[in-house]
Amino acid sequence: SYDASRYIGRAWYGFHVKWNPQGDRIMMVVRCILPDKSKPELRSVITMGADGSDIRVAVNEDIWAPGGHHPDWGPDGESVTMNLKLDGEGLSLIRVGIDGSNLETLTTVQGSGHPTLHPNQRHILTDVYLHEKLAYGDGTTPIRWIDRKTHTEETIVRINNDPPYRGPKRELRIDPHPAWDRDYKRIVFNGCDNGIRRVYLADLTAKLEE
Repeated sequence: SYDASRYIGRAWYGFHVKWNPQGDRIMMVVRCILPDKSKPELRSVITMGADGSDIRVAVNEDIWAPGGHHPDWGPDGESVTMNLKLDGEGLSLIRVGIDGSNLETLTTVQGSGHPTLHPNQRHILTDVYLHEKLAYGDGTTPIRWIDRKTHTEETIVRINNDPPYRGPKRELRIDPHPAWDRDYKRIVFNGCDNGIRRVYLADLTAKLEE
């Protein structure tokens, strides 16, 4: 339940709206902002049924407050995967139920970017924001392939995602944002090779068979 006094004078925004893979629930980030930004933004992750019923809070404002970004559906359609600063320091890759239950850290490998968990429960695919420490500092960032069994990672693609023009508020930035196809064998991601924005496709079937 919410303490209504925390939200007086704030504006509400829905952000990152996504269907789950099964097509029966919707996820949304709820952002609550004071116009003068005199207090920190409050963020939470909620999910609901396709008709807007059965609203659940997966990640509340207090859990998100230390830091974190970009939730995504787990392949089961009943959990959320994202980065959170659980200790207030580094990002951890976590999974949590749609009602906030069973919060767990998926791996000891540092979190970043836009993580997505493969249905095999072993592999996590994610990228890196340009401002994160895992970026290379030259406008390129890795697409990261994380193995939960061995708690190791490798770079499967190094992509330029620093456009020549990002706009006064960085609204034209490029996040690689890797996403699986429906068969969970291929991915698409964004890049800016030679200053030209493109969407790339990569077949990871061989990686999944290792």
